[in-house]
Amino acid sequence: MIRTALLTLFMAAAPALADGPATADFARERLAMPQVTLIDQYAREQAFHGPLTDGQMLVINFNYTTCESICPIGNDVMAELDDMLPIDAPVRLLSITIDPGRDTPAHMRKAADTFGASERWSWLTGTPGEVSRLLAAFDADFANIVLHDPVFIVGDLQSERFYRSQSIPEAQELADLVASLIR
Repeated sequence: MIRTALLTLFMAAAPALADGPATADFARERLAMPQVTLIDQYAREQAFHGPLTDGQMLVINFNYTTCESICPIGNDVMAELDDMLPIDAPVRLLSITIDPGRDTPAHMRKAADTFGASERWSWLTGTPGEVSRLLAAFDADFANIVLHDPVFIVGDLQSERFYRSQSIPEAQELADLVASLIR
């Protein structure tokens, strides 16, 4: 599958991970999210505090559409998770760009289509200022866009309780964490 091929390529390029894919370690955090408006893959404005996220468990990854290293692997994990989740699960998948200057809604739509994103999976871009505010709130430092770490966040806005992983989790790990938080 795509993930296996990309993971093999990534592993060859990242000797520090030569022992195989790391199991994600999720650290619990409290994060207060700013009121920002992003733009989804259909060029619709989406208030981060609004119908996009209200009452939903969120699984968030950060990427950019021209990435040729870890982003496609993380997106494949999100695609696997999307396929695993029941249709009616109160879960939103959010892929947020770290390159809003280049990632237009059209680029985000193409990426969403490439990874088979369902209606629950939004690919979000926006103005550089709005995206920067959100990245800062998530403490997601992407100063070097090419050498960025993978970041996955799971949680909900109501409790402001989130779990962060700075490694690439397995889709099943994400599904298990989501299930434990929904209960």
